[in-house]
Amino acid sequence: MYSTSTVTMERGSVNQMMSSIFGCVPTRVVLAGLVFLASVNIYMLRVNLSVAIVAMVHRNYTARATSSTECLTFSQGNETVAMMENVSTDKEEMQQQWQQQMEEEVHGFMEWDELTQGIVLASYFYGYTFTQVIGGRLSEIYGTHRVLGCCILTSAIWTLLTPIAARFHYVALIVLRVALGLCSGVSWPSMQCLVARWIPPSERPRFVAYVLLGSTLSVSFTLPLCGYVIETHGWDATFYLTGSLALGWCCLWFPLMYDTPLQHPRISAKELEYIETAVTTSGVTRTTLRHVPWLKLATSLPVLAIIICDIGNSFGLTIFLTQLPTYMKNVLGFSITKNGFLSGLPFLLRYMGGVISSTSGDWLVGHGYLTIVNARRIYSAIAMLGPAAVLLVVSYAGCDASLAVSLLCLSLFLNGSITTSLLVNFTDIAPNYSGTVFGISNTFSSITAFIAPMAVGAITNNQQTMSQWQKVFWMCVPLYGITELFYLMFCSGSVQPWNYHAVQQPQGRTIDAPEQTVML
Repeated sequence: MYSTSTVTMERGSVNQMMSSIFGCVPTRVVLAGLVFLASVNIYMLRVNLSVAIVAMVHRNYTARATSSTECLTFSQGNETVAMMENVSTDKEEMQQQWQQQMEEEVHGFMEWDELTQGIVLASYFYGYTFTQVIGGRLSEIYGTHRVLGCCILTSAIWTLLTPIAARFHYVALIVLRVALGLCSGVSWPSMQCLVARWIPPSERPRFVAYVLLGSTLSVSFTLPLCGYVIETHGWDATFYLTGSLALGWCCLWFPLMYDTPLQHPRISAKELEYIETAVTTSGVTRTTLRHVPWLKLATSLPVLAIIICDIGNSFGLTIFLTQLPTYMKNVLGFSITKNGFLSGLPFLLRYMGGVISSTSGDWLVGHGYLTIVNARRIYSAIAMLGPAAVLLVVSYAGCDASLAVSLLCLSLFLNGSITTSLLVNFTDIAPNYSGTVFGISNTFSSITAFIAPMAVGAITNNQQTMSQWQKVFWMCVPLYGITELFYLMFCSGSVQPWNYHAVQQPQGRTIDAPEQTVML
């Protein structure tokens, strides 16, 4: 059993080793690397099932080919043959070829219909919804180091147990995915606390885009990786691989991460002064605020604007995350390997869109061409109204697989602008309570996230047709539009007065900060 002094000495040795390795590299760059990998791992554990379930489930391809004759595609050598409705001459022969190809490719044995699959895919969000606010408050009080580290550690363990649960019964898998969601729910609120404490305001959009949006980049390679692993080693291996990678990340996080710059032993005096000055000016209080101004927070229109916008964005994003592989497989007819690659491609474009928008947004704000609030409005309009318009076109793309995939890529590329609007707005208005505000917002958005897969399952149950998927895409359009209009009307780019509610002084005295709004 280790004593406290032994653990301290071991951590000190790690610090000396890291100092010799990284030298003059800014500590927030190292921090960014760790958080980037955290974002990647969280989403790997979240979306691995979206591809794996395609191989896990036994599919009646005879019934599928009979009922879904609008658009079937299959590969013959290097050619892709598309079968359109009303082409009667070779229709039966082409259906038989498609059926044979699908049966040879996937050997799933789970007898789950579309509704059951929708519930399984949505079960993650049943748990994810209920730990958002808890995660924010725990991180504000105890720090991101312990909260995020324990979150990913336990999530990795649940992931490694997934194949056992799935083979036992789908109810066991649902219970396990709920537990995984409960653990993962604290992750993103805890990262908002880290951003408020570590990252100067002028760097936050880029940090969110390059680092936190690593989750989107994770999807872009997790989906094709899972497709390859399934084809070569079976669907079980996807869970063993992603769970093991998360455990490896924990071995880096716990010895290297610190909750604040003041606690970090390797930070230079120059970098410490720069960060402390910048984050304090932005409204961050370096004392623990244990009391949340719940009433003021609940009646704040800027907070409500964030929540409403988050609901619309999350609903659309969940459709992409959980249903895109199914759409690629059952409607466009792509193989499991090509499915994984093409399903991940839109998320790579989303990451690129986030990087471009955050860089341009920072430049425009930094040079005085845009105020914070106008930057949030412009980029949120691109992120929300852009995908809404593109999805209208996708719904009428028909069996043109190339056009459909290109439009889906464009849709998520535009949605990448969310990094310069919604995703940094939490720290704009309430840096001291950014974790709590994010947790509240993500709670409501997560409710729509577990509704979305079930809604798709209900629409497409035993009807994997182009016309039914057209309804799915149409379902997203009004949500994107209405929620964005509300955000445009009521969003803010300034620190709210209640951010300074009941500041705890070092002497134990409690005071109320002046009722002022600090413009950013």
